[in-house]
Amino acid sequence: MGGRALMSRLDSWLSALLSRWVDTVRTRARTVVWTVLAVTLALGVYAGFNLRINSDNLALLSEDIPARRNHAEFAKVFPNLESALFVVVDAATPELASETATELERRLADMPDLFKEVYRPGGGDFFRRNGLLYRSVPELEELSDRLVAMQPILAALERDPSIANLARLVQRGLEAARQDGVGAEQWPLVLDRVSRATVDVYTEYPVAISWEEVLLAGSAIDVTTRQILVVHALLDFSSPVAAARAVNRIHQEATAMGAVPERGVTVRVTGNPALNYEEMIGIAWNIGAGGVFCFVLVVGVLYLALGSWKLATAAISTLLIGLVWAAAIAAVAVGYLTVVSLSVAILFLGLGVDFSIHLGMNYAHRLRSGADHAAALRGSAEETGSSLVLCTITTAIGFYVFVPTDYVGVAELGLIAGSSMIAILFLTFTLFPALITTWLALREDRPIERELRFESGLGRVVERHARAVRWAALLLFGAGLALVPRAHFDPNVVDMRDPGTESVQAFNDLLADTGRASPWYVDAVAPDLAQAQELALRLDALEPVERAITLADYVPQDQEEKLAILADLAFLLEPPPEQPVEEPPLSTAEQIAALRELHSFLGSAQIVSDTSLMGRSMATLREHLGHFLERVDADTEPEEALARLETLLMTNLDRQIARLREALEAREISLDTLPPELVERMLAPDGRARVQIFPRHNLRSEDALRAFTGAVAEVAPKASGIAYNLLAFEEATERSFVQALLSAFVLIAGLLYWLWRRIDDTLLVLAPLVLSAVLSVAAMALLGIAFNFVNVIVIPLMFGIGVDSGIHLVHRSRELAAGEEVLATTTARAVFYSAITTLVSFGSLALSSHVGMKGLGILLSIGMVLTVLCNLLLLPALIVWWRGERH
Repeated sequence: MGGRALMSRLDSWLSALLSRWVDTVRTRARTVVWTVLAVTLALGVYAGFNLRINSDNLALLSEDIPARRNHAEFAKVFPNLESALFVVVDAATPELASETATELERRLADMPDLFKEVYRPGGGDFFRRNGLLYRSVPELEELSDRLVAMQPILAALERDPSIANLARLVQRGLEAARQDGVGAEQWPLVLDRVSRATVDVYTEYPVAISWEEVLLAGSAIDVTTRQILVVHALLDFSSPVAAARAVNRIHQEATAMGAVPERGVTVRVTGNPALNYEEMIGIAWNIGAGGVFCFVLVVGVLYLALGSWKLATAAISTLLIGLVWAAAIAAVAVGYLTVVSLSVAILFLGLGVDFSIHLGMNYAHRLRSGADHAAALRGSAEETGSSLVLCTITTAIGFYVFVPTDYVGVAELGLIAGSSMIAILFLTFTLFPALITTWLALREDRPIERELRFESGLGRVVERHARAVRWAALLLFGAGLALVPRAHFDPNVVDMRDPGTESVQAFNDLLADTGRASPWYVDAVAPDLAQAQELALRLDALEPVERAITLADYVPQDQEEKLAILADLAFLLEPPPEQPVEEPPLSTAEQIAALRELHSFLGSAQIVSDTSLMGRSMATLREHLGHFLERVDADTEPEEALARLETLLMTNLDRQIARLREALEAREISLDTLPPELVERMLAPDGRARVQIFPRHNLRSEDALRAFTGAVAEVAPKASGIAYNLLAFEEATERSFVQALLSAFVLIAGLLYWLWRRIDDTLLVLAPLVLSAVLSVAAMALLGIAFNFVNVIVIPLMFGIGVDSGIHLVHRSRELAAGEEVLATTTARAVFYSAITTLVSFGSLALSSHVGMKGLGILLSIGMVLTVLCNLLLLPALIVWWRGERH
């Protein structure tokens, strides 16, 4: 009795207080409205000047987590790639990729106001001159054999780089290949490139053939058409788009260079700053568009719920004013919004309107029943007030439970949203009554015509089948529990972003690589270079590690033997002696004749019947060369077509031979001769040495990610990098989820029991919540939806949101006379429409292109549907049983 008396006294006190408060507001309504508007204007100005966007996603995680501390220690002395941009240059040929990357690197390096450092791993003068020394002896021997075989052709083309000479050399080479097989494996590529050139002559942006591919394709030496620039830009994380200037300037420079897809080059920018930049742009658009869409739907639902445009306008005005107050709360409490807390606007729209719905529907029902404005306002505040206060507390608890967790992003969201719930409660009992008393007052001689109770008979159906409902709920609970273990967490933050954006696509392309191409390698630090080398040897022995390197690894092994091979090749590829008398260039007719001779050769019976790989390539060249000759014959200026063809075929040859000769002049490398910029990236001024550790497997798989980081951590416990931060983020998020879920359950259950001192009412409210939470997780498992860094808030939040409906229904059920149905009350109707508005607002997030926000919206929608169904079906069935009317 003491507990019931306590709750009764508390209910009476709150009801009387709120009744007096709204009555006071009514008598001073205009003053209240103008005062609230003035305060709102001041708060809006304050928020406008003090609330910023923090686009640094590292700020979402507590700095006290060991992985963050290790990373901070590393970043003090070595470059921090988490804040670096990666410019990914993909081109049709290796030469085009290299030339584009070199020119873009030069341009960006000349902009110190935007870019602190720009470099190409494995690029620059040092590696261009000495790169072959980093190849193995067998690789260099294979290169030597290839160049020996190609030397006569290269020398002949260098002496006479004409189309006619190339045509004659191709014909001789094919004859030799067909007779004794010399070069048979290389000729298909040569023929295909020449064939493509005859077609590209008449395209708008032709691409010159790659002699690097011709010389090296199929060998152990990689031929890559991708180059990567590492760009350390000056970023302003106080801006919502910290990397905007840098990313846009990179694209502008690439376009100015002609590095565009039409010309065979694609330049994409990725890395954390670019990912964050495009993510913030997308989220801002999605939340803006989603907010407008949500607002329109909420207005419509409010009208359906309240049966009056004036009441709906008062409710939505209160909500919008509350949104400004929420922004001011964010400015005071945190000072900024992150990618996570930006969703507070949608959450506020969905939850904040519930208060006006409950108060407004009760008020409208009283007016319809004949009460005057003053009596209806006092009565509605008296009847709904205490439950609305309790619901505010429980909803705020659902948010506040995240505040003490290590997941800073959600902790800040919880603080802002929880405090905003208190603000909207105050405005609901202050601004809303003032508005419907003044500018939005209803005429008492024109009552609301729409019935505000449910007349569907659902309550009677639930009463008749209460036992079946309870058994069905128990079976669903058991099935849901069986599915819960199948739910999983996805730690890949890239998977949460819009897959259609450039930065995500480029990063996923990089992430598909392994070894030294993987962007998720990790770093360790040793006291000096000698100990770093010892550490690297131990790391190399680990199965998940492909390679661990230190500065010492940039001093190649077996240099004496390699230099001897290169010296022999340099002698072989010496420039041909200058011709004493320069021969006149061939005429257009002579060049065409040479091409016709080649075409005729390719049309011989033996070649036409050849079905080998080389035979198919010869057939393609014959077809394309024939089309080219037909167009040349019809061309009024055939010399221009021949000049373009010669450029496509021969331009890269001179450059490739020049680069090759430079690479053959490599000199012995020691630690003292390594370039200073490389040494700075690998060796700290105090002697500490960096160890870069590269994965053997693709780290898109969580198992591979854990295996790699776990194995490295056993040898180097303080290793750091994005891979460790991801797993630390996941672990902190999971801890936050469990901590918040348990805290929400314990605090809400404890609060209800303390207030009601009735275990039966407390369990009545909690039972539907537990069922809806289990079914929500089970639905995730069935639909293949993974928990991630955004949607992890849903289940604990559902306790705070879902408990409101239970509180309203249980609170109202106590006041019903025998035989009355709780589902036939305005409270049940208000619960229904509150759930609809919440579902509409959360559902708008499901339309987002941002995968994380979309998943949050989908899961919130699923949770809300299940919560309202459990509250409107299971809860009444339990109330029937608890009353003793058992079937």
